[in-house]
Amino acid sequence: MKEMRRFVLVFGLMLVGASAAALAPEIQADQVLAHIKFLASDEMKGRGDGSPELERAAEYIAAQFKNAGLQPAGDNGTWFEPFELEVGLTVGENRLSIAREGQRVALTLGTSYFPIAAPVNDSPGVASADLKSVPVVFAGYGLAVPSVGYDDYAKVDVTDKAVLIFSHEPQERDPNSKLNGTRPMPQTTVEAKASLARSHGARALIVVMDPTHQVDDAPYKLFGADPDADNQPIPVLRVRRQEMQPLIDAWGLDAVAKEIDRDLQPRSRPLPGGTVTYVEHLSHNRRIVRNVVGMLPGSDPVKSKEAVVIGAHYDHVGLGGRLSVAPERTGEIHNGADDNASGTAAIMEMAKAAVAQRARFPRTLVFIAFAGEERGLLGSAHYAAKPAIPMDRTIGMLNLDMVGRANGSVDVSGLELSPSMEADFLAAVSASGDPLRVKREGPGGGRSDDSSFIDKRVPAINFFTGFHADYHRPGDDWEKIDARGVSRVAALALELAARLAGRADRPEFVPPKGN
Repeated sequence: MKEMRRFVLVFGLMLVGASAAALAPEIQADQVLAHIKFLASDEMKGRGDGSPELERAAEYIAAQFKNAGLQPAGDNGTWFEPFELEVGLTVGENRLSIAREGQRVALTLGTSYFPIAAPVNDSPGVASADLKSVPVVFAGYGLAVPSVGYDDYAKVDVTDKAVLIFSHEPQERDPNSKLNGTRPMPQTTVEAKASLARSHGARALIVVMDPTHQVDDAPYKLFGADPDADNQPIPVLRVRRQEMQPLIDAWGLDAVAKEIDRDLQPRSRPLPGGTVTYVEHLSHNRRIVRNVVGMLPGSDPVKSKEAVVIGAHYDHVGLGGRLSVAPERTGEIHNGADDNASGTAAIMEMAKAAVAQRARFPRTLVFIAFAGEERGLLGSAHYAAKPAIPMDRTIGMLNLDMVGRANGSVDVSGLELSPSMEADFLAAVSASGDPLRVKREGPGGGRSDDSSFIDKRVPAINFFTGFHADYHRPGDDWEKIDARGVSRVAALALELAARLAGRADRPEFVPPKGN
């Protein structure tokens, strides 16, 4: 689970009770757990994208969909929807130096710098970037937040230059800051900063730890053990502060950062005599992965032309690396029992239960196990671009991501995108037959594969049972799964699917704020 992050604001709790009788067949906890044990076994080696073990998991899921009675809904009449993604890098010769009027700092890949992102390149023998004495411009924290009138690029030209910025954001510890207080903003991610720099014509982005953090804990050495980087059209480099400190002092940048922090006024400027020389030989390794897609045709000849999608991602982070919260444990199996063998097991058993009572689903149900979620929601984005049933006839999407540690409660987000679905949800709660405490937690929908459907204006609801100390760590094992809790979440989600499948009309869509 990549896009669901830790900053959670609880603004509603609801206790739900059992109704007189549950309408759907009970989803068996022991069957759920059997799936999780298989998917999260050491033999599956963490189901990393591009690995043989992920392919084995895909075959297992397809077999379960077939046994449940679904029809294949992938490409060319198969269960699979293959697509290409990039996994890891092949590394050639790389050199980086930053200079200022006689001072020169040479940096070493995997020790004092590493690429956060690199341009697409097919061969390490060909330079993916070649910058020779490119001028350097300081652009503060690399942010643009028009709603508060803050823009580090407003009064500086970075066209064809290398941009040096600090990590994080100004005033990040000030609860009264106009920059969203102490809460994170989407503009502060490295991806957002890189896109902004590129939009202004920068040739490279260099990120140094800001002076308010005492320890530079970026994983510089991890690159040697697990060379990997995101895909960006320009190089994005994280450079260790220790090596950069002489230049930072010479340019007075820490003092500038304090001034920005004090009054929230940008102070971007060219850096006198500053140049960057960088030669990069990195190529992205491409792999084919597969979504697994099965379909239960609707029972009504008219409504069956429309669909409800039920999805969960089945990939995880393999042996760790940069996607791990514990990168120092790279090489250990990250089994991903909760993230997201739990959601995958849930949708396999939901498929079985739905087939057993097909008459309850006038609209078609499309069950999808997504690959590539941990690499940026790639599987759901691919499906949304190439759906089994067109997106304008997909009336809703239910996503199950990390539903393995319920302990009596589940977080449900996304109903704010379609207020009329509230009645459907409350009816599903009443009919689900097993009490669960339902939490409504911010920041709302769009934190996982549901985001790809929201982007297509399809109402999407996400089910989630919370973060824990084992998230993206080797300790996310099946022994810690609340199997009964998974089955209860699955039963609730299936009841909601039944309500949506039987609606007289399609639910409305209210775009998220800011869209």
